Amino acid sequence: MEHKQQAFINRQFFNLTLFTLIFGVIFYDSIDALGFSYVDEICALLLVLLFGYKVFQTKSWEFDRTFLIVIIVFLFYLVYSMVIKSNSTGAILKDFIIQFKPYLSFFCVYALRPVWSDNQKALLRQIVVLCSLYVFLAGVAWLFDAALIKYTFGHMSRIATASSILALLYLYCSHYTKADKYAFILILSIGLLTARSKHFGFFVASLLLVFYFNQSIQLRFNFKNIFFIVTALALTILVAWNKIYYYFITGGFGSGRSVDEMYARMALYYFSVPIIKDFIPFGSGFASYATFTSGESYSPIYVKYGMNYLYGLSKTNPSFLSDTYYPALAQFGITGVVLFFLFWFVLFRRAVKNFIKGFYKESVMAVMIILFFLIECTSDSTLTHNRGMFMMMMLGLLFADCKKTVRP
Repeated sequence: MEHKQQAFINRQFFNLTLFTLIFGVIFYDSIDALGFSYVDEICALLLVLLFGYKVFQTKSWEFDRTFLIVIIVFLFYLVYSMVIKSNSTGAILKDFIIQFKPYLSFFCVYALRPVWSDNQKALLRQIVVLCSLYVFLAGVAWLFDAALIKYTFGHMSRIATASSILALLYLYCSHYTKADKYAFILILSIGLLTARSKHFGFFVASLLLVFYFNQSIQLRFNFKNIFFIVTALALTILVAWNKIYYYFITGGFGSGRSVDEMYARMALYYFSVPIIKDFIPFGSGFASYATFTSGESYSPIYVKYGMNYLYGLSKTNPSFLSDTYYPALAQFGITGVVLFFLFWFVLFRRAVKNFIKGFYKESVMAVMIILFFLIECTSDSTLTHNRGMFMMMMLGLLFADCKKTVRP
């Protein structure tokens, strides 16, 4: 009976992955341009239903304790936001769903423990190749005519993240041979067409990780490993330096600008510090700062701190309010900041332990996805978007694989 239930879960999760990849990643922005922006919410709902089926079909109603803790934390912040009235009730609820969605995706997939057959993985590799060709053509078209991007991905940064998703999915479905690694790098290189510094940084880090960490590497505190880590970090920062300088130095106080003249992204970072200090220890609440809903239902925080006069952060033009993620942690205060980075640290530590156990591909890919989010969060809110949801699903899949079997 349990075998039939797991077979059903495997089949339905494969179908859901295909649906999410095609409509929730590749054609998401094209569908959004037509006026429908709830594809990722539909995918999340289907995932929750599949997770609910798994829970209720088990005799013991198995439920991951860490997932339960995360749910309790988010519910606490929901009640807290309602009590302090951080925004309208509707805005708070909407932001709660948006912020919770990536963690929901990760833990649901982790609990489902889905398994794909060799035929399914082969089919996914073929679909990834076709999608990669489409992304490549969209990138080339954008180089010749920037206006064409609105018909495909809406913004060039989406091409970069799409290539990252496709490359990682291909690598997951592969046998992790040297040829597969070269194919991974080739697909990932499509994102270089966008000249996004974040993608350059992720590309360099992924290139070093996928070819350096293998069965012959021992995770020890020695000169060779330290040298590799320092070199990888240095190269990652080097290729992203122009944008770091532009947004955080030129756009900040480094060019002699006053607070009223700062670029929107730097302003969000700058004002997040006093907000965290003023709302100790739990922050300003959902839908209050640096999120889409805080602009859709304009948060009084922006007026309180005099940010409503800055370009892209005003009530009439809030287009840059959700332009980055780290400042949004001010909504959760110093407690939320600690919990956020603790979450990623715990996953990184698990990945290292899994590498030692022999799960080389799964561990390296998990570290790459963790790095992807840590880099993306500096200047985009990818984590809470459709692309972030798919990446979190993949991360859950990788950690689930390490629970199913023990490598020799």
